[in-house]
Amino acid sequence: MAVSKKSFRSIKINMFFFFLLLAIIFWALTKFSKENSAKIEANLVYTNLPENYLLGDENINALTFDITSNGFDFLIYKMKQPTVTVDVSKYFNDTNKNAILPNENLKEEIAEQINYSGAIRNLSKTELNIDLQGVQSKKIPVIVNAVITYKQGFKKVDSLVAIPDSISVAGPKKLLDSLTGIATKELVLQNVGKDISSKISLEGLPYTELFSKTKQVTVKQTVKEFAQKKLVLPIKLINVPTESTLKIIPERLEITFIVPIEKFSAISAQDFEIVCDYKERNSEENFLTPTLTKAPKEAKNIEMLTKKIDFLIFK
Repeated sequence: MAVSKKSFRSIKINMFFFFLLLAIIFWALTKFSKENSAKIEANLVYTNLPENYLLGDENINALTFDITSNGFDFLIYKMKQPTVTVDVSKYFNDTNKNAILPNENLKEEIAEQINYSGAIRNLSKTELNIDLQGVQSKKIPVIVNAVITYKQGFKKVDSLVAIPDSISVAGPKKLLDSLTGIATKELVLQNVGKDISSKISLEGLPYTELFSKTKQVTVKQTVKEFAQKKLVLPIKLINVPTESTLKIIPERLEITFIVPIEKFSAISAQDFEIVCDYKERNSEENFLTPTLTKAPKEAKNIEMLTKKIDFLIFK
């Protein structure tokens, strides 16, 4: 069968490119099979830290070194930067509380982990001195972050408290010194009509080097239903001159307060005391100021309806 000139020309072109490609492949094999020296950079990863120790801030994350190998190996290293893992506990000196990889150990670790049988040369670090920081602990107070509204007629009897009210945090001393407390996540409760007891998570610690086993606390508060009560109390006079007789107007004073309903009947005038001190009198306007000196803890929002007590003194 006769071959046309056009087909023959196409065959020649294809043959040319085939032999060109073959020549490139042979050239690449020859080039990459030759051994040369080159600088390699490897990442450093620190693992297996001794108990009660953390990595310091001064540790390097990579180092460089020279190796002699063929181009194929260098191509692999360039495509994927090798990683060298350092087992810190393997080199930790418990007496000196430090971890050091001498030059020879460092070379051995690199060669073994990058699967290289030749000599490691020109290390950027002649030895690896690993910066370790001892872990300390500190107790910091828990700060309750809460927004609470109560049912009409209900009020808190005591302050909102966290149990536990402080937590133990461990980490480097310089970071612990900056901690003054830890807040809870925001607790929002509305229309509360009973005692509060809620578990709530803590906010995260500000540094990853710090840690605590306590992740949440219980927030508690006693809430009671209150009712208003009025009492009329006698006024006690003190520091009146012995040679004088004092007449006060009025002689009794009305107070109002709120009290938990279950304590409403139990609280009486005998649980309170109002005192007027003659030495503290207002001489210009001639009046005494009543002071509440005794009251039961259950009574809240106590208000005296009379703020000034007039007096007459007889000698």
